[in-house]
Amino acid sequence: MMTSIYILSFLSIYFVVVFVVPSVRVKRKTGINPYVFKNTDSAHDFLGKVSAPITSLIFIVALVNLFYPAGLQYFAPFTWLEISILKYAGFAFIHLALLWIILAQVQMSNSWRVGIDHSARTELKTNGLFSISRNPVFLGMLITLAGIFFILPNAITLLVAVVSTLLFQVQVRLEEEYLRNTHGELYKNYCLKVGRWI
Repeated sequence: MMTSIYILSFLSIYFVVVFVVPSVRVKRKTGINPYVFKNTDSAHDFLGKVSAPITSLIFIVALVNLFYPAGLQYFAPFTWLEISILKYAGFAFIHLALLWIILAQVQMSNSWRVGIDHSARTELKTNGLFSISRNPVFLGMLITLAGIFFILPNAITLLVAVVSTLLFQVQVRLEEEYLRNTHGELYKNYCLKVGRWI
């Protein structure tokens, strides 16, 4: 029971810390709304539309796990993966990933955006975690999803992890195109030194 409460609490705090806090901080410092997905039919905005419902599935699993544990049977659980070592690894993953994401967001400072802001020229970040990964925030999110799957291994958490991985792959490529157009040779040289993920 306590574990179920903790998982839901962690996910709620995670959402606030990863999305709400940096968005509010950037809005206050720059006056710019960092959420830049619009309601168009572009590939970029399509990603914004599908991300929220996909992510909400994780919260649904956590809610069912807390209030109606027997209902997890309807999510096609992988019972053979329900072992202590994977669960402990999952908890380690989600906590380390959150710290990693927070550090990356602090290093991004006012360049933080949810989506691609074509109306502003943000600074190219190449130091700190960005000297290890070109996309440390997305990498942290992928590690988080892997951790959630290890803690609650079922078809829904696997689906979210797989679909999110595909969405992130598309999103980072769209961002890379924008950064190449914006920063030119500086970004091309950066790509030669630092990998997309690690």
